[in-house]
Amino acid sequence: MDVWVACVTWSERILRAVDRIPGERSDRFERYRTWSMAPATAEALLKMLLTLSIHALVLDAVAQGETGTEALVRRLRLTDIEAAATTRPSHELLAGLPRLSEEDQLHVDALRVLVYDDASALHLARLGQMVRISLMNVAAALPSSDLICADIG
Repeated sequence: MDVWVACVTWSERILRAVDRIPGERSDRFERYRTWSMAPATAEALLKMLLTLSIHALVLDAVAQGETGTEALVRRLRLTDIEAAATTRPSHELLAGLPRLSEEDQLHVDALRVLVYDDASALHLARLGQMVRISLMNVAAALPSSDLICADIG
């Protein structure tokens, strides 16, 4: 499996796990509406931010000599993904991207606009916090501590 595809797949799995928690999806969508963001658009951007955060961690591991595989993604800690989404400089999340599908490229480009348009910075910060909230809620719903992606299954 291609590393980017693995990152996308795991971001989708994480969001599905969040959505299995009663009320999480509706609460998230209500927040989007409160922020004057269309839920479908905000959800696509949230998934892409989560994907970029996972991908950045994979690139870090590859730079340290690991092989970029799905097995590597499965071992990523949710706390590290959250930190990547909320504390890394945005240019690091956007660095080293492979050739993307047209849809993924559109979502990355939309996030770039949020990064580089000062008027949109609040939306990006809110999406980052939504990643944090989502990962914290998944962690709270599962029995183990210091969760990795594979714990979500």
